Amino acid sequence: MNEPTAPPSRARNRLLVFPLLALLAAGGTALDMLVFYPSRPGPEGGPPREVLVPPGAGPRQLTRLLTEAGAVDSPGRFALWLRLSGRLPEVRAGLFSLEPGLTPAEVIDTLAGRGRAPGVRATIPEGHTLPRIGATLERAGLCTASDFLAAATDPDLLAELGIPGDSAEGFLFPDTYFFDQRASAEGIVRRMHGNFARRFAALDPGDANLRRAVILASIVEAEAVAADEMPVIAGVYANRLDSPDFPTRLMGADPTVAYGCEPHIEPRAPSCEGFSGKLTRRQLDDQANPYNTYRRAGLPPGPICSPGAAALAAALRPAAVPYFYFVACGDDGRHEFSVDYDAHRRAIKRCRGQGDSGPGG
Repeated sequence: MNEPTAPPSRARNRLLVFPLLALLAAGGTALDMLVFYPSRPGPEGGPPREVLVPPGAGPRQLTRLLTEAGAVDSPGRFALWLRLSGRLPEVRAGLFSLEPGLTPAEVIDTLAGRGRAPGVRATIPEGHTLPRIGATLERAGLCTASDFLAAATDPDLLAELGIPGDSAEGFLFPDTYFFDQRASAEGIVRRMHGNFARRFAALDPGDANLRRAVILASIVEAEAVAADEMPVIAGVYANRLDSPDFPTRLMGADPTVAYGCEPHIEPRAPSCEGFSGKLTRRQLDDQANPYNTYRRAGLPPGPICSPGAAALAAALRPAAVPYFYFVACGDDGRHEFSVDYDAHRRAIKRCRGQGDSGPGG
């Protein structure tokens, strides 16, 4: 006996219902993702979340960074919304502070510089010294240069942050920041050092000596123009400091001598009076300059600028090279490296007038 079959009209209705339900479900999902989800508050409570957005961050990377910072509690939904909304191109690179409870739309507004409190933008390039950072902050209207320098040399604040030395030079990471207009000089130092601590830890320093690494990195930052030469330059200085074949341990770095003539460095060396920025034998021969690595063996007293990630990485892992000397050679700032002093003198002769000599004798 044949089984009864549904009337043709009822079968057709079922065929129409399933696509309609699927369409409604898809429409409901799209409505939720594009209308309701972007306005739902995110995780509440706690301090502001700091997020470092690298240039060219994609949806997955950005979602991961926001989730790790605690600004997003549903990464799958956020990533889907980010793709559907088309708002990813609005996001800027930089270090952002996100208040608790921001909606997904407010998070992107903040990362685009249009948030509820995007803050004052300040870009600190690699190689800046404390006075130059202070001048940048003052131009941005955040704090005076003198207040910043006072905070960056405050013994109590340095002890609180665990910074070895008598200033925060080298331990404030160069980056693009968005500071609250009401931020104090002390708060700015804390923020920049917190960024440094995270970026340094990300380089997997192991048991490396923090002070040595940062001082060496700052010299590499000041010497190198081409990033690919940074590990080699770090290797030259490591050889000068550590190799038994270089017993004087004189680093011979021009930038350290110039830094010793910065107005905020005390005591002031006699040769620094009237110093215009161009080194002469007067500065290079002055042993009273505590940063004169032509006359004082070993590392200088502290870092000489703010090194970036590439210079820090080079200082942590110097290239294993046989060189003890280098000289800038050519208009592009690249260097010629030498194993011995005679070869170095010949290189200087070839490159005379095309750059400073790098490590001297």
